[in-house]
Amino acid sequence: MISHCVNPDCAMPFHYLRGGRLYRFEIRSPQFPCKDVPNAICSTKPSAASVFFWLCETCSHRFSINFHASSGVSLNPRAAAIRSDAPVMADSDSEHGE
Repeated sequence: MISHCVNPDCAMPFHYLRGGRLYRFEIRSPQFPCKDVPNAICSTKPSAASVFFWLCETCSHRFSINFHASSGVSLNPRAAAIRSDAPVMADSDSEHGE
């Protein structure tokens, strides 16, 4: 069960899906060690399972996540286009030499 933002530097509790971003990852034949996977899943060793992680609204603007059953969740900085000083679109005149 999701209880808080997956960013270890954030303590935002999860209350509802209105803000942030929910990630679902499918795992096949989970085995120990299952980093960041609930023990209830690893101990029953199902043939497949879904695991969910949540980034709060603030963190979801800055990061995306990757997941691998043996290494767990990793945060990845989002593209530079999210920065407030990055251009939203290229100047079409400069592309055509005008």
